[in-house]
Amino acid sequence: MNEITNYSKLKNKYKDEQVFIIPYANVADINDKFTRVTNEQDTIWTKYDSVGKYIFRYDAEGNNAVQQLIPYILIQNESTGEFFVTKRIKGEPRLVDQLSLGIGGHINPCDGAREALFKGLVRELLEEVYIEVTTRANFVGYMRDITSSTNDHFGCVFLIKAKEVRVRETDKLEGLWMSIDQLEDNYFKFEGWARYIIDYISENKKF
Repeated sequence: MNEITNYSKLKNKYKDEQVFIIPYANVADINDKFTRVTNEQDTIWTKYDSVGKYIFRYDAEGNNAVQQLIPYILIQNESTGEFFVTKRIKGEPRLVDQLSLGIGGHINPCDGAREALFKGLVRELLEEVYIEVTTRANFVGYMRDITSSTNDHFGCVFLIKAKEVRVRETDKLEGLWMSIDQLEDNYFKFEGWARYIIDYISENKKF
């Protein structure tokens, strides 16, 4: 497929959707997979405001000069320490039974220009689940997958503790709690970013 045909397909797929991007140079020094971070808790919310901007998603997809910034939220049960997982129960056959550990997605113009990461996180969380949180969203690290087809995405990973969580789209998803052992047992049912988180949890037994 030539570049013109591919670009046309991207424009048709994403239409006028815009996403928040940052220059690749600003995160070029971040390692592949999951990188644990402990010293940016209070600065992460505005860290990329001055260098980021919104562009059409069809201009961002596959563009090696930019990274699409993604808030990626992990939910942990306050009492049991289990992690909230969603399971796809309807949709494309290849995706049915696939498990997701993090909740997240693109930041869009409705999230504004200041603290866009925070506003995008809150919006994505409330769109996906009903939740009774018991802690603030704690920043725990960065996520990327340089060798994958989504290497133009750059994740900021957050951990929230909660009492109760329920999925909103019950016709498509099922929500369940999993212990560390259960995450490990179902490892290959998770997408790539989730596997990197599970690798870290398995090795350290905590965040």
